[in-house]
Amino acid sequence: MKKCKLLFLILLISCAAMAQAPVKGSVKDKDGKPVAAATVTVKGKNISTSSSEDGSFSIPASTGDILVISSIGFDDYEIKVSKSPLNINLTTRANALNDVVVVGYGTVRKKDLTGSVAVVNVDNAKKTASYDVAKLLQGQAAGISVQGSGEPGGYVQIKIRGVTTFGDNSPLFVIDGIPVTAPYDFSPDDIETIQVLKDASAAAIYGSRAATGVIIITTKKGRPGPARISLNGWAGMQKVPKTIPLANRTQYQQIVRAAETNAGLALSPGNDPSSPEFISNINTDWQKAALKTGFIQDHSAGISGGSEAASYNLSLDYFDQTGYQVGPQGYKRYSLNSSMQGKKGRFSYGAKFAYTQSNKGNYAATNGHAVFGGTVTSMLTAFPTIPVYDPTRLGGYGGSDKVLNGGISANVVGINKLVNDHSDRNRILANAWGEIELLKDLKYRISVSFDRTDYKNFHYEPKFNMGYYYINTQYYMYQQMGEANTGLVENTLNYNFHAGDHHFELLGGITYQQDNYDQMSATSTDTTTLVAQTFGAVSNPSANTVTSDKGTATLFSLLGRVNYNYQDRYLLTANFRRDGSSKFSPYHRYGNFAGFAAAWNISNEKFISLPKDVSSLKLRAGYGTLGNQTSLGYYSWQSYIDGSVNYVFNNVLAQGGTTVSVTDPSLKWESTTTKNVAVDLGLWNEKLTFTGEYFYRESKDIITQIPIPLSVGSFPQTLTTNAATMTNQGLEFTVAYHHSTGPVKFNISGNAYTLKNKVLKLGGANNPIYGAGSKTAVGREVGELYGYQTEGLFQNAADIASHAFQSAYTAPGDVRFKAQNGKDNTHAYTITDDSDRVYLGSAIPKLYFGFNFDASYKNFDISFFWQGNAGSKVFNGVYAALMSGQYNNAHTDYLNYWTPTNTNTNVPRPVIGDPNGNGRFSDKFVESGTYIKLQNAQIGYTFPSSVIGRGHVFTRLRVYVGGLNLVTVSKYKGYDPDFISDGLFSRGYDYGSFPNPRTFMVGLQAGL
Repeated sequence: MKKCKLLFLILLISCAAMAQAPVKGSVKDKDGKPVAAATVTVKGKNISTSSSEDGSFSIPASTGDILVISSIGFDDYEIKVSKSPLNINLTTRANALNDVVVVGYGTVRKKDLTGSVAVVNVDNAKKTASYDVAKLLQGQAAGISVQGSGEPGGYVQIKIRGVTTFGDNSPLFVIDGIPVTAPYDFSPDDIETIQVLKDASAAAIYGSRAATGVIIITTKKGRPGPARISLNGWAGMQKVPKTIPLANRTQYQQIVRAAETNAGLALSPGNDPSSPEFISNINTDWQKAALKTGFIQDHSAGISGGSEAASYNLSLDYFDQTGYQVGPQGYKRYSLNSSMQGKKGRFSYGAKFAYTQSNKGNYAATNGHAVFGGTVTSMLTAFPTIPVYDPTRLGGYGGSDKVLNGGISANVVGINKLVNDHSDRNRILANAWGEIELLKDLKYRISVSFDRTDYKNFHYEPKFNMGYYYINTQYYMYQQMGEANTGLVENTLNYNFHAGDHHFELLGGITYQQDNYDQMSATSTDTTTLVAQTFGAVSNPSANTVTSDKGTATLFSLLGRVNYNYQDRYLLTANFRRDGSSKFSPYHRYGNFAGFAAAWNISNEKFISLPKDVSSLKLRAGYGTLGNQTSLGYYSWQSYIDGSVNYVFNNVLAQGGTTVSVTDPSLKWESTTTKNVAVDLGLWNEKLTFTGEYFYRESKDIITQIPIPLSVGSFPQTLTTNAATMTNQGLEFTVAYHHSTGPVKFNISGNAYTLKNKVLKLGGANNPIYGAGSKTAVGREVGELYGYQTEGLFQNAADIASHAFQSAYTAPGDVRFKAQNGKDNTHAYTITDDSDRVYLGSAIPKLYFGFNFDASYKNFDISFFWQGNAGSKVFNGVYAALMSGQYNNAHTDYLNYWTPTNTNTNVPRPVIGDPNGNGRFSDKFVESGTYIKLQNAQIGYTFPSSVIGRGHVFTRLRVYVGGLNLVTVSKYKGYDPDFISDGLFSRGYDYGSFPNPRTFMVGLQAGL
């Protein structure tokens, strides 16, 4: 009997062992190529593995278990274990309609979208080498405009569907569910998906923070399976792609002599050939002296893995960019990103921790000594007759002399090297969340996040002598240190249920956010002891001045959303959010914002028979309202009292107080109402997709400053209040085509959109707002170019006498400006700013566009990306400075200046002081802003598994070469038509933006 029991036990153990015997197999694509790093999971169990470089795998499983195989770019595949080995062929994901799209506080299938949501191709976007995710989005989605510069760590402007407010128009960024500002602190290499919410029906769930649009970023997460290690790195060289043709020493001196002669001045000795001090041995090419080859690199390493109960992802990234202008300036960043998530029964959980440390060296001006137009413009206008280096001057750098050279010239090489100006940032972003299924399909989730930035801005300049005006007789130092933090707690309930063919998704939540900042600034000057660059080294402590500032703002919100789906045919979405902000008075603290959208999947209708080539057809429409408070400070609605005001009553000094500035306690939320209609079309099983959309946005109660009488006694003489209204409208188009034939695969995608802006109201008396060469007025658009029209040059005294009066010093060779009231031929009439300036063109492009192409043949791949805009005008302030006919250096175009023997020209005579105002804002310097750029091109090679498998090190290995900003087609005379500006009232004004460099790079992507 005992032997029978023992035999039965052995047999039972053997059967169990056989049932859990390793199941082997291979994973390949439809062409029979191995798929490495595919995740193989036993459904319903915490057992998983991944395929090797040859596609093979082994996993403990029982007969009847279901294996789930997933890999990026392929449809998930399920198979029941019945034999071993298993031969699995994955299908390339061609139909993207079932892809999951991240929206506010949830996800939806792409085919269930009702609002205006753009899904960005992250692989294409990452081919742009940049530290800032905003720059990566340029040209990648319809409705997004991006302006940047080549300055290392420089600011990038991004707008969604135009100007919404007179404050900050940057969209809200949401990273892994956490609302953030300044996304440039985080490495783009960690990004997995990007979605852009463009209308109120999609973004209303974010309420007051979403009026300027929302960009949702999801970073890489761990997947069940063994540890996977990834390595990515690239490095490149950067140079300014063009040079501006400038006058050399001889040409420059010729222009200055003519300018001094025309002004009735004696010739400056350095430019007078008859003077013993004539400069003949210096001919500085400032572009050659100040520009260099810059270097840029980014390297990252990551590890991920785990199980369904707990998966993890950890990545490290290093980014470094040196400037292409001589000096120590550059940008360097170290970052860490980690996350973990898991599920145990009805409870899911997760956490995120990210840290970044960055240092930005700034191109600096000197305290009290302006660098006119910044270091780019000052580099171009510098005199070729002064040397870069001069050991006889304090500091060792050359400069101009008032008598010898006649004018002021900045030495940007010396300023960049002598002045120490840098900004340091340390940032932590942390989040933890938990979710429990209370009842079937009813889930409660709590999320707590904290975002803190510590920063230091430092500026130091020694004593130096770089010539006329640029003389510093004492040390100067400034330092600002501070921290800003945001805490956010979110509680949400989500309930999904079916009622027959009706599917509902309900969301409700309560959130609380608190923003704090605290900063301190100090300045000091000293004549002897600031070399140590510390405030403790100052010999006279009374020379130190310290100021501080701090503030707190809170935001309390209620939110809700209903998604309804009937048989995948009729889709409805309703969002609601109620925000209460401490930035407003208690009487106007709360704002209610709602959005509604509906969609009709015509292709799913039973009573409509579409051509078989049509795989999907959907109509969408949306309407909603969003709030905005970005234009407000923490306490803008509150008045301040100066308690140091005294007055003598009956010969007795009495202490008193007065209100310093007038405020509006009735300040309320700005609101933006959006309307849009769209059509989504897919052909041939989504090989060809098309989206066309019309949008209309109206922003009301825009917070701005309106003038108030001086008699009110307020400083400043403006009142911050809700005053302005404006609209934006346009059309958006997106098209994509995917094709695969044997070893050849290619993808083509393009997007384009139009934008029209109109100001309806500015408040008060509707006084226009003037910018640099621009005017914003009711009935026109924001930042429209504004100035004088020209009619050629005066040729003689009779011309001047028969034309409207311009100046008592107007002479032949000066610019003839047009009188706008028909009095061109009336000399008694004087041309004035108020009466004779006109609109000179739109600074907003009529069309924005982007075009991506990528293809692969076997193991080779190639891609390129074109981007541009058309129909805008820009004011070339740099060219205006180089065509001024003053002491600064000139563009070679100026050599064709007017003389009595050279009258067939449109270049005015040079004259010091410019008494006729030839250089005023006019159409002479307005140029077309249209351009098209080959923003990036890349060629890569992926080593086959049969090659890399021999070393048993890599699971994948790709190498590539590429270039950025390779070709620019434009008539613009400046460095780059894609320049940075204020993006608002002076958006079309270029006065020395750092040009985007041309980059050549090599890179490697590997998996271990």
